[in-house]
Amino acid sequence: MDFKTMLQFPVLDPQSIIKILREIADIERKEERPQMPQVTISTHSDSASGFFVNYDSEKHTILLCDMYDRKSEFQYIDSRSISSLTLRNVDKYAYLLSDGKVPLTPNPDEIPTVLQLKKDIKALEEDLEGRLEKGLAIAFKYEGTPEDLEKYYASKVLKLLQSTLSNISSDPLAKTAFTEAVSTVNFSLGSENKTVKDSNVISITVDTSKGLKSFIKNKQLQEQIEKFL
Repeated sequence: MDFKTMLQFPVLDPQSIIKILREIADIERKEERPQMPQVTISTHSDSASGFFVNYDSEKHTILLCDMYDRKSEFQYIDSRSISSLTLRNVDKYAYLLSDGKVPLTPNPDEIPTVLQLKKDIKALEEDLEGRLEKGLAIAFKYEGTPEDLEKYYASKVLKLLQSTLSNISSDPLAKTAFTEAVSTVNFSLGSENKTVKDSNVISITVDTSKGLKSFIKNKQLQEQIEKFL
């Protein structure tokens, strides 16, 4: 990140930052090699540093963890006592801290080729056929040649679809209703989260106007799909 980019960041209050850190942690914990945010939290009487692992808004408690000589360290901090926060290792999530003003810039190795996307879609179709006990066609709808960022988003949508449709298939009633009503799922990228059904085809538009921050959540997508069943 360069200095000019840093000048675009808004002022955020500590509670908003904590919620964003929890969102980052939720994303990273699903990765094979999680890169959790590193933070230093100052309170009115002390300070603590470590990897941000979780936050419970009802208990107003933050969990920081670290490892020293292969021994774990856990720190529990009352979020209401925070006077300042210092963040490190969050450059890839700048778009969350900037509320979409700073664009998402994925690492080159996170950007699939069109061929890889096709292979991933085929693999997802085969996985869901086993779960649903019925073939399901999935297609990424786009115009022209998708840009790198669009291919990155598409790969994330595939993970979203796998999670959402797997949840539906785990419920016997929802599974039966889905397989009877749907044979094709199309998805595209846009500026709003919207799901429509025409005959046995469900078309899903995923909002990327603020990067992954504006992505529809699993539960919301499942609710949108199930209203057509």
